[in-house]
Amino acid sequence: MNTVERYTAAYTGKSLDRVPISAWLGMPLLQEFTGWPIPRIIKEIITNPLWIVELQESLGFDPIVVTVDDRWFSMHYYWRMLYSWPEAALDTWRVTAKVSEASKGFTDYQFTATTPEGPVTWGYQVGGAQVGELERPIKEESDLDLLIKYMPQPESLNQDKLAAMVNTVGGRGFFTHNFIGVWGEAANMRGLVTLCTDIYERPEFVKRISEFLMERSIRRIKHLAQTGLHSLLYDQSWVGVGFSPQVYREFMLPYDREVVRAAREAGMLVSYHNCGRGTLFLEDMVSTGADALETLTPKTSSGDFDLADVKHRVGHAITLNGGFNERILASATVEAIRDEVKWCLDAAARDGRYILRTCGQIFDVAPGNLEPFTTAGREFGRF
Repeated sequence: MNTVERYTAAYTGKSLDRVPISAWLGMPLLQEFTGWPIPRIIKEIITNPLWIVELQESLGFDPIVVTVDDRWFSMHYYWRMLYSWPEAALDTWRVTAKVSEASKGFTDYQFTATTPEGPVTWGYQVGGAQVGELERPIKEESDLDLLIKYMPQPESLNQDKLAAMVNTVGGRGFFTHNFIGVWGEAANMRGLVTLCTDIYERPEFVKRISEFLMERSIRRIKHLAQTGLHSLLYDQSWVGVGFSPQVYREFMLPYDREVVRAAREAGMLVSYHNCGRGTLFLEDMVSTGADALETLTPKTSSGDFDLADVKHRVGHAITLNGGFNERILASATVEAIRDEVKWCLDAAARDGRYILRTCGQIFDVAPGNLEPFTTAGREFGRF
Protein backbone atom coordinates (compact mmCIF):
# COMPACT_ATOMS: atom_id res chain seq x y z
CA MET A 1 0.00 0.00 0.00
CA ASN A 2 1.22 3.52 -0.63
CA THR A 3 0.92 6.19 2.06
CA VAL A 4 -2.39 7.65 0.90
CA GLU A 5 -3.95 4.21 0.57
CA ARG A 6 -2.81 3.26 4.07
CA TYR A 7 -4.20 6.38 5.73
CA THR A 8 -7.44 6.20 3.76
CA ALA A 9 -7.97 2.60 4.84
CA ALA A 10 -7.32 3.53 8.47
CA TYR A 11 -9.75 6.47 8.33
CA THR A 12 -12.50 4.39 6.75
CA GLY A 13 -12.11 1.12 8.63
CA LYS A 14 -10.94 -0.87 5.60
CA SER A 15 -8.33 -3.63 5.73
CA LEU A 16 -4.70 -2.54 5.70
CA ASP A 17 -1.22 -4.02 6.02
CA ARG A 18 -0.13 -2.15 9.14
CA VAL A 19 -0.92 0.85 11.29
CA PRO A 20 0.07 4.21 9.75
CA ILE A 21 2.84 5.96 11.70
CA SER A 22 3.04 9.73 11.78
CA ALA A 23 4.16 12.69 13.84
CA TRP A 24 3.85 16.45 14.03
CA LEU A 25 7.38 17.70 13.43
CA GLY A 26 7.35 21.10 15.13
CA MET A 27 8.98 24.14 13.57
CA PRO A 28 11.74 24.32 16.22
CA LEU A 29 12.64 20.71 15.41
CA LEU A 30 12.66 21.41 11.67
CA GLN A 31 14.86 24.44 12.35
CA GLU A 32 17.24 22.16 14.24
CA PHE A 33 17.29 19.67 11.37
CA THR A 34 17.87 22.27 8.64
CA GLY A 35 19.35 25.38 10.23
CA TRP A 36 16.78 27.42 8.31
CA PRO A 37 14.49 30.20 9.60
CA ILE A 38 10.74 29.46 9.70
CA PRO A 39 9.85 31.47 6.55
CA ARG A 40 12.31 29.42 4.50
CA ILE A 41 10.99 26.14 5.92
CA ILE A 42 7.43 27.03 4.95
CA LYS A 43 8.57 28.25 1.54
CA GLU A 44 10.39 24.95 0.95
CA ILE A 45 7.32 22.94 1.96
CA ILE A 46 5.17 24.95 -0.47
CA THR A 47 7.55 25.00 -3.43
CA ASN A 48 9.12 21.57 -2.92
CA PRO A 49 6.73 19.45 -0.79
CA LEU A 50 8.68 16.27 -1.58
CA TRP A 51 11.38 17.66 0.71
CA ILE A 52 9.22 17.24 3.82
CA VAL A 53 7.96 13.89 2.52
CA GLU A 54 11.48 12.55 2.00
CA LEU A 55 12.57 13.76 5.45
CA GLN A 56 9.76 11.81 7.09
CA GLU A 57 10.43 8.74 4.94
CA SER A 58 14.08 8.79 6.06
CA LEU A 59 12.91 8.65 9.68
CA GLY A 60 10.52 5.75 9.07
CA PHE A 61 7.21 7.66 9.05
CA ASP A 62 4.28 7.40 6.68
CA PRO A 63 4.56 11.03 5.61
CA ILE A 64 1.85 13.56 6.27
CA VAL A 65 1.90 17.02 4.74
CA VAL A 66 0.22 19.49 7.09
CA THR A 67 -1.01 22.63 5.39
CA VAL A 68 -2.83 25.53 7.04
CA ASP A 69 -5.88 27.34 5.78
CA ASP A 70 -5.95 31.06 5.08
CA ARG A 71 -6.88 32.94 8.26
CA TRP A 72 -7.05 36.66 8.70
CA PHE A 73 -7.05 36.82 12.50
CA SER A 74 -5.16 33.85 13.92
CA MET A 75 -2.41 32.94 11.47
CA HIS A 76 0.82 34.72 10.73
CA TYR A 77 1.59 35.79 7.19
CA TYR A 78 4.12 32.97 6.60
CA TRP A 79 1.38 30.65 5.32
CA ARG A 80 0.04 33.47 3.17
CA MET A 81 2.78 32.41 0.76
CA LEU A 82 0.44 29.54 -0.11
CA TYR A 83 -2.53 31.72 -1.12
CA SER A 84 -3.40 34.97 -2.84
CA TRP A 85 -6.52 37.09 -3.20
CA PRO A 86 -7.47 38.65 -6.54
CA GLU A 87 -7.40 42.43 -6.40
CA ALA A 88 -11.14 42.64 -7.03
CA ALA A 89 -11.85 40.46 -3.98
CA LEU A 90 -10.21 43.06 -1.74
CA ASP A 91 -12.13 46.10 -2.96
CA THR A 92 -13.99 46.39 0.34
CA TRP A 93 -11.27 44.92 2.57
CA ARG A 94 -8.00 46.86 2.39
CA VAL A 95 -5.60 45.63 5.06
CA THR A 96 -2.58 47.56 6.31
CA ALA A 97 -0.12 46.39 8.96
CA LYS A 98 2.04 48.09 11.57
CA VAL A 99 5.00 46.07 12.82
CA SER A 100 6.96 46.71 16.02
CA GLU A 101 9.45 44.73 18.10
CA ALA A 102 7.96 43.71 21.43
CA SER A 103 11.05 42.09 22.95
CA LYS A 104 13.93 39.95 21.82
CA GLY A 105 12.52 37.25 19.57
CA PHE A 106 8.96 38.60 19.67
CA THR A 107 7.24 40.95 17.24
CA ASP A 108 3.87 42.71 17.48
CA TYR A 109 1.65 43.07 14.42
CA GLN A 110 -1.33 45.46 14.35
CA PHE A 111 -3.74 45.30 11.43
CA THR A 112 -6.46 47.58 10.09
CA ALA A 113 -8.97 46.49 7.47
CA THR A 114 -10.57 49.52 5.83
CA THR A 115 -14.17 48.93 4.73
CA PRO A 116 -16.75 51.30 3.19
CA GLU A 117 -18.39 51.67 6.61
CA GLY A 118 -15.40 51.91 8.91
CA PRO A 119 -12.32 50.00 10.08
CA VAL A 120 -11.88 46.59 11.65
CA THR A 121 -8.72 46.26 13.76
CA TRP A 122 -6.86 43.32 15.30
CA GLY A 123 -3.36 42.31 16.33
CA TYR A 124 -1.17 39.42 17.39
CA GLN A 125 2.36 38.70 18.62
CA VAL A 126 4.73 36.27 16.93
CA GLY A 127 7.65 34.52 18.62
CA GLY A 128 8.96 31.07 19.44
CA ALA A 129 7.14 29.57 16.43
CA GLN A 130 3.83 30.57 18.03
CA VAL A 131 1.17 33.22 17.44
CA GLY A 132 -0.63 34.92 20.33
CA GLU A 133 -3.56 37.28 19.81
CA LEU A 134 -3.27 40.81 21.22
CA GLU A 135 -6.46 42.44 19.94
CA ARG A 136 -9.64 40.76 18.70
CA PRO A 137 -11.57 42.01 15.67
CA ILE A 138 -15.07 41.55 17.18
CA LYS A 139 -15.34 44.04 20.01
CA GLU A 140 -18.93 45.10 19.38
CA GLU A 141 -21.81 43.76 17.33
CA SER A 142 -21.09 46.45 14.73
CA ASP A 143 -17.72 44.79 14.04
CA LEU A 144 -19.49 41.55 13.19
CA ASP A 145 -21.75 43.48 10.81
CA LEU A 146 -18.67 44.77 8.97
CA LEU A 147 -17.15 41.29 8.75
CA ILE A 148 -20.35 39.81 7.36
CA LYS A 149 -20.67 42.52 4.72
CA TYR A 150 -17.09 43.15 3.63
CA MET A 151 -14.73 40.20 4.20
CA PRO A 152 -13.51 38.72 0.88
CA GLN A 153 -15.65 35.87 -0.43
CA PRO A 154 -14.16 32.40 0.29
CA GLU A 155 -14.64 31.22 -3.28
CA SER A 156 -12.34 33.92 -4.65
CA LEU A 157 -9.21 32.71 -2.84
CA ASN A 158 -6.48 31.54 -5.21
CA GLN A 159 -5.32 28.11 -4.05
CA ASP A 160 -3.44 26.93 -7.15
CA LYS A 161 -0.22 26.42 -5.16
CA LEU A 162 -2.02 24.07 -2.78
CA ALA A 163 -3.42 22.04 -5.67
CA ALA A 164 0.08 21.86 -7.18
CA MET A 165 1.49 20.52 -3.90
CA VAL A 166 -1.08 17.72 -3.80
CA ASN A 167 -0.36 16.82 -7.42
CA THR A 168 3.41 16.82 -6.90
CA VAL A 169 3.37 14.54 -3.87
CA GLY A 170 0.93 12.01 -5.31
CA GLY A 171 0.54 8.87 -3.20
CA ARG A 172 3.72 9.40 -1.16
CA GLY A 173 2.24 11.86 1.32
CA PHE A 174 -1.14 12.21 3.01
CA PHE A 175 -2.35 15.82 3.07
CA THR A 176 -4.05 16.88 6.28
CA HIS A 177 -5.28 20.46 6.08
CA ASN A 178 -5.59 22.44 9.31
CA PHE A 179 -8.98 24.12 9.25
CA ILE A 180 -10.09 26.11 12.26
CA GLY A 181 -13.42 25.03 13.75
CA VAL A 182 -16.40 27.33 14.18
CA TRP A 183 -15.97 27.70 17.94
CA GLY A 184 -12.19 28.02 17.60
CA GLU A 185 -12.45 30.85 15.09
CA ALA A 186 -15.17 32.54 17.14
CA ALA A 187 -12.78 32.46 20.11
CA ASN A 188 -9.98 33.90 17.96
CA MET A 189 -12.24 36.72 16.76
CA ARG A 190 -13.98 37.56 20.04
CA GLY A 191 -11.52 36.28 22.65
CA LEU A 192 -12.07 33.00 24.52
CA VAL A 193 -12.88 34.50 27.91
CA THR A 194 -15.21 37.11 26.44
CA LEU A 195 -16.93 34.53 24.25
CA CYS A 196 -17.46 32.23 27.24
CA THR A 197 -19.01 35.13 29.16
CA ASP A 198 -21.21 35.87 26.15
CA ILE A 199 -22.70 32.37 26.41
CA TYR A 200 -24.48 33.50 29.57
CA GLU A 201 -24.89 37.20 28.95
CA ARG A 202 -25.42 37.35 25.16
CA PRO A 203 -26.19 33.82 23.93
CA GLU A 204 -27.90 34.98 20.74
CA PHE A 205 -24.82 37.02 19.83
CA VAL A 206 -22.67 33.88 20.20
CA LYS A 207 -25.03 31.99 17.92
CA ARG A 208 -25.00 34.81 15.38
CA ILE A 209 -21.19 34.71 15.24
CA SER A 210 -21.28 30.91 14.93
CA GLU A 211 -23.86 30.91 12.15
CA PHE A 212 -21.78 33.42 10.18
CA LEU A 213 -18.64 31.32 10.59
CA MET A 214 -20.43 28.04 9.86
CA GLU A 215 -21.84 29.38 6.59
CA ARG A 216 -18.46 30.80 5.60
CA SER A 217 -16.68 27.55 6.53
CA ILE A 218 -18.99 25.46 4.39
CA ARG A 219 -18.41 27.71 1.40
CA ARG A 220 -14.65 27.63 1.97
CA ILE A 221 -14.61 23.83 2.25
CA LYS A 222 -16.46 23.36 -1.03
CA HIS A 223 -13.85 25.55 -2.72
CA LEU A 224 -10.99 23.85 -0.87
CA ALA A 225 -12.08 20.39 -2.01
CA GLN A 226 -11.21 21.34 -5.59
CA THR A 227 -7.49 21.07 -4.72
CA GLY A 228 -7.67 17.30 -4.21
CA LEU A 229 -6.78 17.44 -0.50
CA HIS A 230 -7.13 14.10 1.27
CA SER A 231 -8.32 15.19 4.69
CA LEU A 232 -9.44 18.05 6.84
CA LEU A 233 -8.05 18.50 10.35
CA TYR A 234 -11.10 20.20 11.87
CA ASP A 235 -9.40 22.13 14.67
CA GLN A 236 -11.53 22.59 17.78
CA SER A 237 -8.69 22.95 20.27
CA TRP A 238 -10.70 25.15 22.66
CA VAL A 239 -13.62 22.74 22.99
CA GLY A 240 -12.25 21.02 26.11
CA VAL A 241 -11.59 24.19 28.11
CA GLY A 242 -13.97 23.78 31.03
CA PHE A 243 -17.25 23.39 29.15
CA SER A 244 -20.13 21.20 30.23
CA PRO A 245 -21.65 18.72 27.78
CA GLN A 246 -24.79 20.87 27.78
CA VAL A 247 -22.90 23.97 26.63
CA TYR A 248 -21.08 21.95 23.99
CA ARG A 249 -24.32 20.52 22.65
CA GLU A 250 -25.96 23.93 22.33
CA PHE A 251 -23.14 26.22 21.22
CA MET A 252 -20.67 23.99 19.36
CA LEU A 253 -22.00 20.61 18.27
CA PRO A 254 -24.75 21.80 15.86
CA TYR A 255 -22.30 23.90 13.86
CA ASP A 256 -19.61 21.21 13.86
CA ARG A 257 -22.03 18.67 12.45
CA GLU A 258 -22.87 20.89 9.50
CA VAL A 259 -19.26 21.69 8.65
CA VAL A 260 -18.14 18.05 8.99
CA ARG A 261 -21.05 16.97 6.78
CA ALA A 262 -20.07 19.51 4.13
CA ALA A 263 -16.45 18.32 4.12
CA ARG A 264 -17.41 14.68 3.76
CA GLU A 265 -19.92 15.45 1.03
CA ALA A 266 -17.14 17.33 -0.78
CA GLY A 267 -15.02 14.18 -0.74
CA MET A 268 -12.62 14.87 2.11
CA LEU A 269 -11.92 12.71 5.13
CA VAL A 270 -12.29 14.54 8.45
CA SER A 271 -10.32 14.19 11.68
CA TYR A 272 -11.95 16.04 14.59
CA HIS A 273 -9.15 17.74 16.53
CA ASN A 274 -9.25 18.21 20.30
CA CYS A 275 -5.76 18.60 21.73
CA GLY A 276 -6.63 18.69 25.41
CA ARG A 277 -9.53 17.55 27.58
CA GLY A 278 -12.71 16.09 26.18
CA THR A 279 -13.73 12.79 27.76
CA LEU A 280 -16.93 14.37 29.12
CA PHE A 281 -18.33 14.73 25.62
CA LEU A 282 -16.45 12.00 23.79
CA GLU A 283 -19.59 10.47 22.28
CA ASP A 284 -20.82 13.92 21.26
CA MET A 285 -17.64 14.60 19.29
CA VAL A 286 -18.06 11.27 17.53
CA SER A 287 -21.65 12.23 16.66
CA THR A 288 -20.33 15.02 14.40
CA GLY A 289 -19.85 12.33 11.76
CA ALA A 290 -16.07 12.78 11.53
CA ASP A 291 -14.00 9.84 10.27
CA ALA A 292 -11.32 10.15 12.96
CA LEU A 293 -10.76 11.69 16.38
CA GLU A 294 -7.52 13.31 17.51
CA THR A 295 -5.25 13.97 19.40
CA LEU A 296 -6.27 11.77 22.37
CA THR A 297 -3.78 13.53 24.64
CA PRO A 298 -3.23 11.45 27.81
CA LYS A 299 -3.35 12.48 31.44
CA THR A 300 0.46 12.25 31.58
CA SER A 301 0.57 15.24 29.22
CA SER A 302 -2.02 18.05 29.02
CA GLY A 303 -5.15 16.02 28.30
CA ASP A 304 -7.57 13.70 30.07
CA PHE A 305 -7.88 10.82 27.61
CA ASP A 306 -7.13 7.17 28.29
CA LEU A 307 -6.61 5.46 24.95
CA ALA A 308 -8.00 2.11 26.10
CA ASP A 309 -11.11 3.78 27.52
CA VAL A 310 -11.65 5.76 24.31
CA LYS A 311 -11.33 2.56 22.27
CA HIS A 312 -13.87 0.82 24.50
CA ARG A 313 -16.37 3.68 24.31
CA VAL A 314 -16.20 4.80 20.68
CA GLY A 315 -13.62 2.71 18.85
CA HIS A 316 -16.34 0.87 16.94
CA ALA A 317 -17.60 4.14 15.42
CA ILE A 318 -14.52 6.22 14.63
CA THR A 319 -10.80 5.94 13.88
CA LEU A 320 -8.52 6.96 16.73
CA ASN A 321 -5.70 9.24 15.59
CA GLY A 322 -2.95 9.89 18.15
CA GLY A 323 -2.43 8.96 21.79
CA PHE A 324 1.37 8.76 21.83
CA ASN A 325 2.89 11.20 24.32
CA GLU A 326 5.67 12.80 22.28
CA ARG A 327 7.21 14.46 25.34
CA ILE A 328 8.93 11.21 26.32
CA LEU A 329 11.04 11.43 23.14
CA ALA A 330 13.13 14.17 24.76
CA SER A 331 14.59 11.94 27.46
CA ALA A 332 13.22 8.37 27.49
CA THR A 333 15.24 5.27 26.80
CA VAL A 334 14.75 3.28 23.63
CA GLU A 335 13.00 0.54 25.61
CA ALA A 336 10.61 3.05 27.21
CA ILE A 337 9.69 4.42 23.79
CA ARG A 338 9.08 0.92 22.44
CA ASP A 339 6.94 0.08 25.47
CA GLU A 340 4.84 3.24 24.95
CA VAL A 341 4.32 2.39 21.28
CA LYS A 342 3.31 -1.17 22.17
CA TRP A 343 0.86 0.10 24.82
CA CYS A 344 -0.80 2.43 22.30
CA LEU A 345 -1.15 -0.36 19.75
CA ASP A 346 -2.44 -2.87 22.28
CA ALA A 347 -4.97 -0.31 23.52
CA ALA A 348 -6.32 0.92 20.19
CA ALA A 349 -5.09 -0.88 17.07
CA ARG A 350 -7.36 -3.91 17.01
CA ASP A 351 -9.64 -3.86 13.92
CA GLY A 352 -7.32 -1.39 12.18
CA ARG A 353 -9.06 1.87 13.01
CA TYR A 354 -5.99 3.43 14.60
CA ILE A 355 -3.21 5.77 13.50
CA LEU A 356 -0.08 5.79 15.65
CA ARG A 357 0.66 9.49 15.90
CA THR A 358 2.11 11.89 18.42
CA CYS A 359 -0.48 13.90 20.33
CA GLY A 360 1.25 17.22 19.83
CA GLN A 361 4.13 18.70 17.91
CA ILE A 362 7.60 17.33 18.59
CA PHE A 363 9.65 20.29 19.77
CA ASP A 364 12.47 18.42 21.46
CA VAL A 365 13.86 14.94 20.85
CA ALA A 366 16.99 13.22 22.10
CA PRO A 367 19.39 12.09 19.37
CA GLY A 368 18.29 8.75 17.94
CA ASN A 369 14.89 8.68 19.64
CA LEU A 370 12.68 9.11 16.59
CA GLU A 371 13.74 5.91 14.87
CA PRO A 372 12.78 3.63 17.83
CA PHE A 373 9.29 5.12 17.67
CA THR A 374 8.81 4.37 13.98
CA THR A 375 10.62 1.01 14.11
CA ALA A 376 8.43 -0.19 16.97
CA GLY A 377 5.33 0.96 15.11
CA ARG A 378 6.29 -1.11 12.08
CA GLU A 379 7.28 -4.10 14.20
CA PHE A 380 4.22 -4.25 16.46
CA GLY A 381 1.64 -2.60 14.20
CA ARG A 382 1.31 -5.24 11.48
CA PHE A 383 -1.92 -7.12 10.87
